[in-house]
Amino acid sequence: MTWSRFLPIVIVLAACEGSIFGVIPEGPRPRTTTGTPDAGPEKCEPTGQPVAKLLRLSNHEYRNMVADLLGVPVDEALFARWTPVAQVYGFDTMSETRIDAQGLEEQLATAESLAGLVLATQALTAHCPAPRAEQTPTCNRKPVYSATDDFSDSQGRDCWNYLDSSGAMMIFDNTRSLWRKEPDQTALLWQTGAHPGQTVDAIRRWQSPVDGTVRVSGSFVDGDPGGGDGILVTIRKNGTQIFTQDVPNGGQSPFNLTLPVTRGEQLDFVINRKANPSYDSTVFSASLQFTATPRKTSWTWDDCVEPLVSRLASRAFRRPVRAEELADYRALFQASLQDASAAGFSEPVEQAMTTVLEAVFLSPNFTFKAELVPGGLDPNERAFGTASRLSLFTRGSIADEELWQLAGTGALSTPNAVRAQAVRLLDRDLHRFTDSFGGQWLDFRDVEGAHPLNASMQAESREVFASVLEAGLGPERLLQPGFTWADAPLAAKYGLTSTGSGLSQITTPVRGGLLAQAGFLTRTGNGSEFRRPIHRGLWVLTRLMCKQMPRIDPATLEEITASFGTIDRSLPLPEQMAIHRTNSARCGGCHNLIDPVGLALEKYDAQGNWRETYDGGAPIVTNLELNGTVVRDPNELAATLAQSDEYRTCVATKLLTFGLNRGPLENEACLAEQLAKPADGSKPALKTMTVDALMKALELTEVTP
Repeated sequence: MTWSRFLPIVIVLAACEGSIFGVIPEGPRPRTTTGTPDAGPEKCEPTGQPVAKLLRLSNHEYRNMVADLLGVPVDEALFARWTPVAQVYGFDTMSETRIDAQGLEEQLATAESLAGLVLATQALTAHCPAPRAEQTPTCNRKPVYSATDDFSDSQGRDCWNYLDSSGAMMIFDNTRSLWRKEPDQTALLWQTGAHPGQTVDAIRRWQSPVDGTVRVSGSFVDGDPGGGDGILVTIRKNGTQIFTQDVPNGGQSPFNLTLPVTRGEQLDFVINRKANPSYDSTVFSASLQFTATPRKTSWTWDDCVEPLVSRLASRAFRRPVRAEELADYRALFQASLQDASAAGFSEPVEQAMTTVLEAVFLSPNFTFKAELVPGGLDPNERAFGTASRLSLFTRGSIADEELWQLAGTGALSTPNAVRAQAVRLLDRDLHRFTDSFGGQWLDFRDVEGAHPLNASMQAESREVFASVLEAGLGPERLLQPGFTWADAPLAAKYGLTSTGSGLSQITTPVRGGLLAQAGFLTRTGNGSEFRRPIHRGLWVLTRLMCKQMPRIDPATLEEITASFGTIDRSLPLPEQMAIHRTNSARCGGCHNLIDPVGLALEKYDAQGNWRETYDGGAPIVTNLELNGTVVRDPNELAATLAQSDEYRTCVATKLLTFGLNRGPLENEACLAEQLAKPADGSKPALKTMTVDALMKALELTEVTP
């Protein structure tokens, strides 16, 4: 959650009852011990439980999975209008957010685009038979040709020619807007009809642009019934007669034929005079509905569709697709193929495949996390559930090929094997874990706003976190790393010198820590001068110390609003905030905790620049005492937090929560303490805590089929 969205509820959280010791910790409540006065140290025996709700993939997880599934870049704009997944305990990976009608429409549109991307990715359909070669049309390709509507003064336009029975092309008479034969000028062709000549027939010829099927319908009508002996009409395909009718004087002859045609084949519509050419004007109409032969007619379920759907569905569902599911997809394919063929789609196989692929992309087996709930997996799919939990935690996506193969061969049956894969994936996908876990916990994953250094500040936060994790440093180094990552513009802001044209690591005793990064300082520096310390103090308490403020009631909100009007804005900021705490009986408890922490960061202005005084020249004074230590500036605040057990336990709590996909239970609070500070008194590195938290989460919530 970014602070621009958090701003409307800051006041709500800032007005609390109770003392500084009454703040409710986030996640686990105070645990119930199992020891007795004579039993020595209390025991930590959490029972654990699987997720009780069917959680949905976050938008980030779904997008990552699709990109990994297809092996090609996926445009983020496809997901821009999706319903965002709500954050729970600070993460969007453990929500059961429901989808409204508009959201479903957006997902349908996205699924259609993704299906098109699959069919356009040659690597995904390389196993299918080669499509028929693309043909160059002999003339203008259209779905419907009309002898009347297509009539023109040019030979060959829209695949029509106008000639006589000798094969000679007629000449267009602009005066009468018709085609005529010379010297026998009684052989004529006009828009709605024709007249045979004394010695030759009048012929309209249509040529097929490519291979396909044509449905020909229309009629010949004797248009001059006052005399003569009628006409003889014929339709020929490449010179072979396929329809003929003797039309008596005043009669008519309808036709309706469906014919396969190859590229360049000809259909001749012939009007013959019979013995007497008098009174032989003929009304003629013909409509030709043309369907090109699909290039993918050789793509069948068995040799093309089933292998594709089986692979995509298995990886998308994070376990092998089941036989009954494949049977359903086959039935859907066959029904869709029949419908697409009947509707005249140029590539009915592709239309049917699109329908099946959309069903895979929108399947609840894909979009929800069945591996987290009882009954979500069959007994023989248990290893795939473990693989999925590993990959969701470390990379926010599907298992990579190595992990998938291990799950299929039963090689994930021991804790050591699982731990080895957790370490491997964390090393391989360091930046994915950094964005997914670190980016949400520390609020740098989804940066909003138009700040010119947004990209640089986000990169700094990402690279510092990744570096601490990769180097095996302790979580306290996130607060005081001794270095930062910056490009030239950000380095200049800090008064540092960047080496190289892009991002580079720079040694510095001050910048780079969580409380000294420009990204944190600018995101929490918005709003009025009075609110800035509240934003920053609340961020530190909730994200680094795992404190949670009670929600407000309407009466408290009214009291807060009224108290703001009693504060003299000309007073020094600490005095203004002290007045606010004392003027509202409901505010003191939380603000006694929030305000001092926020004021301890006041030597950074709203843009993250260091200063010694306020704009008016008043000194910046800090009166925070934290864990018995007096804190006088942001550097001392970072140092004090870095040495506190509370901070380390909060880091462990965040990791455990992320691995559990739920908040820790009361009797699980001890686990975070053990992860942060084991019984031997050591202080594990952030990477060790991360792997240990994942292993403990798997142990606690492993879903037994």
